[in-house]
Amino acid sequence: MAPRFGAVVSVGILPLRDYQRECVDAIRSALAGGMRRPATVLPTGAGKTVVFAHLIVEWMRENPGRRVLVLAHRTELIEQAAGKVRAVAPGLKVGIVKAERNETLAPVIVASVQTLASENRRLMLRDVGLIVVDECHHATANTYLSILTHYGALGDQRPAASGHAVAVGFTATMVRGDGSALGDVWQDVVYSRSIGEMIGAGYLERPRGLRVQVDDLDLTKVRKSGGDYRDGDLDDAITDSLAPEAIAKAIGEHAPDAPGFVFAPGVESARIIGEAVNDAGFPTALVHGGTSKDERKATIERFTAGEIQFLSNCGIFTEGTDLPRAETCVIARPTLNAGLYQQMVGRVLRPYPGKSGALVLDVVGASARHDLLTRVELFGESVEIKGEKLEGDDLDDLNDEIDEWASVGDMFGGRDVDPGANGPLVAHEVDLFHGSTSLWLRTYGGVWFLPAGDRYIAIVRGVDGYDVTSMHRYQAGTGRWVEGATGVADLSYAMAWAEREVTPTERTTALKDRSWRAKRPSDTQRDLAARYAVIVTDDMRSGEVSNAITVAMASQRIDPRTPEWRKP
Repeated sequence: MAPRFGAVVSVGILPLRDYQRECVDAIRSALAGGMRRPATVLPTGAGKTVVFAHLIVEWMRENPGRRVLVLAHRTELIEQAAGKVRAVAPGLKVGIVKAERNETLAPVIVASVQTLASENRRLMLRDVGLIVVDECHHATANTYLSILTHYGALGDQRPAASGHAVAVGFTATMVRGDGSALGDVWQDVVYSRSIGEMIGAGYLERPRGLRVQVDDLDLTKVRKSGGDYRDGDLDDAITDSLAPEAIAKAIGEHAPDAPGFVFAPGVESARIIGEAVNDAGFPTALVHGGTSKDERKATIERFTAGEIQFLSNCGIFTEGTDLPRAETCVIARPTLNAGLYQQMVGRVLRPYPGKSGALVLDVVGASARHDLLTRVELFGESVEIKGEKLEGDDLDDLNDEIDEWASVGDMFGGRDVDPGANGPLVAHEVDLFHGSTSLWLRTYGGVWFLPAGDRYIAIVRGVDGYDVTSMHRYQAGTGRWVEGATGVADLSYAMAWAEREVTPTERTTALKDRSWRAKRPSDTQRDLAARYAVIVTDDMRSGEVSNAITVAMASQRIDPRTPEWRKP
């Protein structure tokens, strides 16, 4: 049968990491074994989009004539999801279905759950064989159930060959705060990785924490609803306490130059905290559900550009947010929901050039209740981790083992501090694992680049996103754009394309943990630094001097040859 919808035969695609390959293989094995709704748990920053882009490409090769539907639960994230799929697999044709947009003829369609809640819109989208559900812990909602049922992924258990679709779920937190059973939708978690494992492998940043005691913050009178505190009551409790002043003081002492998020329970508390932080000298913008689409976009662009240091929000940036520049997470939103806690913290764990960790600033005691260990809840109070159901003492024993293995202990330890006291706030530094090995540097003109052997691999800002270019360190006329890595919407994906370009031989020069870097600079190195007007101070090590020389040389090579319209 001739493939319909331009089925994928060959497509350039960003390579998988080892664990991502394992995840794709686990999903394919589950589907081949007859499972119709497998799910996976990958932490924020683990590359869910890369995984399901590969899954989509491989599935379409084996199922010509069938289309793939990617579901996202927030309309504003549809464009972002489609852009990321295109960035990972540039040869893949992706359409969008939301509101007035109805690109139903593309082989891969990213759609709004709210739009497909309409049966008329669903009827326009036919021949769907695979449904990818992002943030799949929301799938117990009626909107999701109606979509999955319509395409045959839920209810009728006949084989997919009969025309029914299969569904695959992706989430960072297979936990719901309202106690609804995710096992009613997802049959099993076929693959999972924890935040600790991702940090241990160098894919996420190491967190450090500060827990601050706000004596006049009383949560005992806050009512609960749906398994968590009521947002309205929380909003009042936060605004009536010293929490805003405590946050501003803690930022001043522990994160004066570190951008990030403030997570508040309501608009009023987000506004008051934002004003306190802004008045303390840290530019802060307020974002909430009533913020217009254009204003929100402009605010995020200002944050990305470094004009704004903090985004104070309520319920906006907890999911689907990819702003890796953020390295400070202010938790001013008390929660009983472990999944929500992990989502908030996960926003600041993504790697970013120049970033050497993440700060979690907790002023509401959330860290005393929750940790960053991945938990999977499919059947109410029961917990499944890699297929083994555990309850009671068995679950406690397993968590103790994971704590010991990851060396997490009390991640945010230290001591509680009265924000009204004159003494400094106390943070307990936690060095969990080693970090990333890629040596990303930045030219004087602001271009990120990776030194690799005799080449520079640089990321420059283009008209439609980020472009990756390669050039010889010294020879003019050797520049070229890296295939598949032009117009990439996300900086982290552009960096992934750049690192893919590094050969095994070149990779030895792209490492930052070589022992010589910790030694004193040699006379030869000092002479070379002088040639490039690099000032060497007494406390600098060879690695720092080498970086400074490399930046000076790359700036001479890259900046003058980068057209003005491509510069950041």
